[in-house]
Amino acid sequence: MSDPKSSHAHALIRRGFDLGDTSSIKADATANSSELNGAWAKGEPIVLRGIARSSISTHQHHIARSAELCERILTGESAEQVFDEPVYQARWSAQFEALGTSVNPAEQQEIETLFFDGLASDSSPNGLPDGLPDGLPDGLSDGEPIEDLWLKVSWLSFYEGDKSLRFRFSFGVDHEEDVAADPVRQHYAAELADALFPESRIITHNQDLLAKIQEYAISQSGEQRDTATARFVERIIYFNAPQGGAYLHHDLERGHAGVVYVQVSGETCWLALPKNTLLTNIQKFIQQCDHSGGWPVSFSHNFNKKERDQLTALSIDLSALDAAIESFNHSALIRLINETPEFVQALIANGHGHILKSGDAILLPQQTSPATEVQNCCWHSVFCIGDVAGEGLSFAIRTD
Repeated sequence: MSDPKSSHAHALIRRGFDLGDTSSIKADATANSSELNGAWAKGEPIVLRGIARSSISTHQHHIARSAELCERILTGESAEQVFDEPVYQARWSAQFEALGTSVNPAEQQEIETLFFDGLASDSSPNGLPDGLPDGLPDGLSDGEPIEDLWLKVSWLSFYEGDKSLRFRFSFGVDHEEDVAADPVRQHYAAELADALFPESRIITHNQDLLAKIQEYAISQSGEQRDTATARFVERIIYFNAPQGGAYLHHDLERGHAGVVYVQVSGETCWLALPKNTLLTNIQKFIQQCDHSGGWPVSFSHNFNKKERDQLTALSIDLSALDAAIESFNHSALIRLINETPEFVQALIANGHGHILKSGDAILLPQQTSPATEVQNCCWHSVFCIGDVAGEGLSFAIRTD
């Protein structure tokens, strides 16, 4: 299907599915603050063009080394062995102790998990989390271990042709720990990301970006929180490769206001929109197809009549559609919104597509008000565009 209409159009091919191209994506106009007023509270993405460009230029050495790390892992080297080399040890050994690795056979995407203990210090490079007492918290002594921090290296998908990698930093029991309840360990997991990937400072030390996050994620939150500042936790470093990218999802997690993503190298295409807008788009797309009898050609190949009837039923009942999309296990719906070119192109035509180049950032609100946080969280989908893998930084924003 891909037939880019200009030299600036890119094919959207992910996990073997040809989903059209980017030719219908309109260039984002530079929006002023008044135009973006309220965007965060509505769950709308905020694209910040070139805001990290100068920061990236100061970290080229680190970016090049991280790209080399990615290539070495793709050729079968162990991340543990690479990070144990002197050039890396110089970054982390003063503050962290390596405890070994494991591989969970139940997680087929996992390549390797590296475990560390941090060393508590009231003079850590970035200080202690805002909101904690000056110095070390009560009961924590200088040099005391901060236990069970980890870095999980994994494939981004099961698709054989997708060489995308993900480096995710956290602590405790994955998917079971309430990470928001332990800001100290959350902080030191972020410090570990800084140590192993110093280009993390492209976000954390970028005053222009911090000011925008303060303006949108905090000032527009609807609360009087002039003293609140953003902290960056649950950090992920992505290397999105050709055929790679993420299916539509959200990152809603207790204690997190949203996500900031910076394109460090390469280019990506994003579909990003509030959940209620996504549900409306799905509903209209299915009903138009059903009423006109004009189901896309791809439906004939990928959806049987029973599945088409299931989708039609969902389009009639928004609450059922909501439950189905939140379940992440409704096969026909997943394939419709992620693997059907006509639907992907419909989202683009409706203005929900964005191309991020090196130096661009996107803010994705994931929590607004207690009454509307789920409906207004920003769902998003990512494509690698171009012929080479690119690095991206994706950090959760904590503002409490």
